[in-house]
Amino acid sequence: MINFRYHLISLVAVFLALAVGVVMGSAVIDKAVVETLEDQQRDIDERVDQAIAENEGLRAELSEVQDRSQRLADEATPLLLADRLDGVPVLVLATRGVAPEAIDAAVALLDTAGAVHEGTLWFTDRLTLGAEEERRDLARALGRSEELADVALRSIAADDLAEALAGDPLDQGATGTDGEAAPGPGIAGPDAAGPDAIAELRDAGFVDFDPPEGAEPQTTGLGSPGTRLLFVSGPGAVLDDDLWARPLAAALVGQAPRPPLLPLLVAEAYAPGVEDQARLTATLRADDGLSARLSTVNRIDDFAGQLAVVLALQDLGEGRVGHYGRDAQRLIPAPAG
Repeated sequence: MINFRYHLISLVAVFLALAVGVVMGSAVIDKAVVETLEDQQRDIDERVDQAIAENEGLRAELSEVQDRSQRLADEATPLLLADRLDGVPVLVLATRGVAPEAIDAAVALLDTAGAVHEGTLWFTDRLTLGAEEERRDLARALGRSEELADVALRSIAADDLAEALAGDPLDQGATGTDGEAAPGPGIAGPDAAGPDAIAELRDAGFVDFDPPEGAEPQTTGLGSPGTRLLFVSGPGAVLDDDLWARPLAAALVGQAPRPPLLPLLVAEAYAPGVEDQARLTATLRADDGLSARLSTVNRIDDFAGQLAVVLALQDLGEGRVGHYGRDAQRLIPAPAG
C-alpha cells in the first residue's frame, strides 16, 4: 500500500526534475540567443564601418566638386560676363535683413560685367507700420491722410517710388476710402510725390541708401535713363514679401497694356537650412500678369544663378523677360534669337 510519504517523495522528485530541465534548457537557449545577437552585432558593426567609409569618400568627392565649381566660377566669370553690361546703369534694391554678403556679391558681379552701379536702396522694417508712429510718419512723408489704412499707404509708397525712379508721371488711380487717390500697383494718384519721394521716405527712415563707392549719398537723380533694377530678396528679410516686395515689384513694372514701366529683375539669395526659400520668385512666377513683365532668378549663390543675373539684366535691355534657376524655364537665359 502506497503511503503519503511515498507520494510526497514522488512529487518532490517530479518538481526537482522540472527545475533541472528548465535550468538546463535555459542555459542552452540563452547561449544560442547570445551567439545570434553577437553575430548580428558583428554584422551591424561591419555595416557601420562600411557606411562611414562610404560617407568619408562622398564627403571627399563633394569637397572636390565644390572646389572645382568655385574655381570654375572664379575663372569663368570674367571671361563670360566681362562687358556684358558695359556702361549700363543698375540700381540695386534690397530689404534690410537680407544677408549683406549677398548684396556685396551682386555688386561685385555687376562690376565684373561692366555695369554702372547706381547704389543700393534699402527698405527698412518701419514699412511694417507696426506702430502708430510709423503709420503717421509714412502718411506725412507721402503727403497723404493719416486716416488711410496700412495697405493703402504702402501701396502709395510703392507707386511713388516707381514714379520717382521712372521719372515720368503715371496714370491716375481710383478714389480711396477718404476721397484721395488709392492707387493700385503701378498707378499713382493725383497728389503722388515727385522725384523727391525717395528723399522724403529716406528722411522718415523708411528707406536707406548706400551710394556707389566714392559717390555722395544723394538719392536725387536715381533712375537715370536706361537704368535697370535688380531687386535682391531672401531669408532674413525684415519685411514679408507679400507685404512689400510683391506690391513694389508690381508698381515698378506697371500694368498691361502699357509697356513695363521699369526693367526689373527679382533675384533671391539662398541660406542653407532655411525652409520656405525662393518664396518671392515663386509667387511672382505664379502671377501671369507679373511674370510676363519682369524676370526672376531664384538662386544667386551659385555660378549658374550669377550668370543668369547678368544675362537676364542684359536681356531686359532688349525687352526680353524670363525666369531662371531651380524649378524655372531654364538655368540661364537662352541666346538671343
